[in-house]
Amino acid sequence: MPSQVRWKYYPLSMRLLITKLTYALADVLRKAGFHFREEMHPQVVEMRRKIDELGRIEFRLELYPDGSWSAESTNIEGIVTGSRNRNEIPYLLKDAVFTYFEVPPYACKDQLIRLPEEPVTVAQRVYAGR
Repeated sequence: MPSQVRWKYYPLSMRLLITKLTYALADVLRKAGFHFREEMHPQVVEMRRKIDELGRIEFRLELYPDGSWSAESTNIEGIVTGSRNRNEIPYLLKDAVFTYFEVPPYACKDQLIRLPEEPVTVAQRVYAGR
């Protein structure tokens, strides 16, 4: 049985833990000089092609009075994320993009989504409670 088939039988919490550990280990190995050639991975090539075609991925960010937030891409249907913690916004936006394009955790390198010279712009809606 291929590993892809068995993966779905692990509880979600276990899959998330394995994904986070893989991402963290790959980052440590990168800093130690190991190269994964992420830019050559087929999913990364497709992701970069789409980003280059669009110019950028845009999100509508909504902040709620209880501290939670949600974000949805306005130019790629299906990229949605959110959390109860606003400190997670940058991480979860990147994670949502990588997940949408099915980039494996070891190939998730922030620079693949946004180049250092590209500006970041934010449009947001804030809901005030009474």
